[in-house]
Order: sequence, then C-alpha cells, then structure tokens
Amino acid sequence: MIFSLYALGIEIALPHVGAGQDQATNNFIAIERFVYDGPVPEAAIVGSSLSRRIPDAALGARIANLALVGKNPLVGLRIIARSGRVPRRVFIEINGVGQPVDNVLLDQIFAEPRYSLKRYIKALRVTFKPANVVVSFVRRMTGVRDSAYFPKLTNEELHQALIARWRGPLDQPPDPARLADNIAEMERLAGALTARGAQPVFFEMPIEPMLEDAPGVLAIRQAAHTAFPADRWCWNDTAAPAGLPTRDGLHLDSDTAAQIGSALIQTACHAPQPH
Repeated sequence: MIFSLYALGIEIALPHVGAGQDQATNNFIAIERFVYDGPVPEAAIVGSSLSRRIPDAALGARIANLALVGKNPLVGLRIIARSGRVPRRVFIEINGVGQPVDNVLLDQIFAEPRYSLKRYIKALRVTFKPANVVVSFVRRMTGVRDSAYFPKLTNEELHQALIARWRGPLDQPPDPARLADNIAEMERLAGALTARGAQPVFFEMPIEPMLEDAPGVLAIRQAAHTAFPADRWCWNDTAAPAGLPTRDGLHLDSDTAAQIGSALIQTACHAPQPH
C-alpha cells in the first residue's frame, strides 16, 4: 500500500532528480535517463569518468552523457545496443578501453522483469528512490548544483602530488589480452551502430601533458588507432592530445571539460564508414 501511494506520487509529481547520493547512483541515473526518458537522443557520449566531467549544460538537452565513473566505454556501448535506442551519433572515448568490463552492472540494468517494469513504474528506478528524491530536492532548495563543480586546482604542490599518484599505474600497459578483446568488442559494436545508421566518432580525452606519453596511454592509443584508422572511421582529431592541466593528472576541471565537450559535439566528419 505504501509503495503504491509512493509510486502514484512519483507519477504525478515526476520530481527532477539530477544526481543521487554517490557515484554509483549517478551512474544508474545517467543510464536510466538514457534508457527510459523521452525520445532517443540525437547523440550520446560513452566513456569513463574522464568524459563524465563534461557538464550537461555544455552538451544540451538532446545529447546524452553515458560516460560512467569507473567504467569501460564498452559498458555505454552495450547499453545502447541492448536498449535498442540508437542515436544518430555516438562519441566513443578510448581512454578507458583497457579496463575490465562491468558485466554485473549490465546484468542489473537489463534483468527482467524489472527492466521492463521500470519503463512503466518509475518508482522502481534507482533515480526515484526516496533518498535520491530527497537529496535532489534539498540541493535545489539550498541552491546547490545537482552535478559537482570541479574548479581549477591552484595548489601546485598538491597538483604535483596527485599527478605522481597516477604515474605508476600509467607506466604499466594494460593487460594485452584484455585490451585486444575489448578493442575487438568495440569494433563489433561500432560496426553494429554503423549498420543501424549511426555514426561512431572516436575521441581521446586529454590528460596531464607529462602523462600523455606514458606506456599505458600509448598502448591504448596505438591499439585504438590501429583498429579504427582515420581513413575509415571518424575521429574528432587524428593527432594525439597535447594534454591539458588537470586537477589530479587525469580529470579536467569542469570549465575546461565543458570546452572540450562543446568542441567534441561539433565534430564534422565525412570519412567513409566501414562496411
């Protein structure tokens, strides 16, 4: 009875929930927004926390950001494929393709009958859990942003310490077998998107300049450009990023990320698509 009343209230009020209590919840909210809300977006971004930094305001209402914190871009690609909601353009970040793929998350999203029920009963969605509704309401009432704002880091000593933290992991190339499998899966999914009339657009998010040539970064860049040559696939830029000052070595501040996002979605590419 209580759930029925709550579900009815959600249907009537349809509260805006822009963000939840933590990053995992925010991933679910982004996924549910793409899968269930409104018409199919004109475009979508898939990627990791690097692309998640792009503010929604820089993309506009018709572009979905399916970049998920801590996840391989293949997760976003699989969500698009399994949902059947295929935008006209899909911007694919390559930075995180060496990571493991979170199949548990995908199974949670598409498990039946809950996957279908959530289409009709909004209160079943993670987005509309009472705690997330309350948190979002309190944020609006207190003038706090739904999405976190990350200013430029002005403490240079802290900046260098954070960069050093990433140097060790990035000096290690990703597992070659996993990278090869993930690139092959990305080829399959990009080909399926193309067959359905979508245009994949590959891009690499810039990171700290002194880390752009780290072995782990170079291995992914080489694998992606080998699998997706610029004479057959669309890239926002065929040159390797020169790098940009970050907050922690990898993640841009919000204003710089907004500039990257605005430029990315204006990519004009007429390269022939693979068959």
